Amino acid sequence: MLSSEIEVLMGKLSLLGRPVVGQLVPGSNQSRVSEFLGSDVPDDVKTWFAWCDGVDCRAGQSQDDINIIPGYYPLSLVEAMEVKSDHEGDPVLDGSWIPLLGGGGGDMYAALWSPGQDPVVAGSLVGEMTEIEFSSLGQAVRFFNECYEAGAFGVNEQGQLYIDPASYDELYETLHG
Repeated sequence: MLSSEIEVLMGKLSLLGRPVVGQLVPGSNQSRVSEFLGSDVPDDVKTWFAWCDGVDCRAGQSQDDINIIPGYYPLSLVEAMEVKSDHEGDPVLDGSWIPLLGGGGGDMYAALWSPGQDPVVAGSLVGEMTEIEFSSLGQAVRFFNECYEAGAFGVNEQGQLYIDPASYDELYETLHG
């Protein structure tokens, strides 16, 4: 499910002409992911990092150029480990976890898991409590796709990603109703 949802997301970003599509770094193999995260890393986390290992940063690039959803870009394994060290002591982020998407101001989405379990996805906003937002990585990416389809995410006249908070909240409420 996760792989097909990522394909849908990439298709949407391509149709919207998002620069990030051509700037994604090819993904890592499973042994590299395990080297960074240990042998108990769930398949969905391996799938995520096999899809993409961050963004190729270039001169003149804006934060918006590298985002796949408004405010967030895919992290490389190295970046994820750096971001992870910034969140030590967060009571929600105990056990096994790794950031997946980062924001320019320190916000992130992260996969959390227990041994033998599929990961859930937590959102962490600077200055706010970290919360479990999605029951799986597939659910998170499917939700992002639905946001693009429903107009909660889109591209404005200046060519930048935007979020319509009311539409986003309505979709999120439907998801967790």
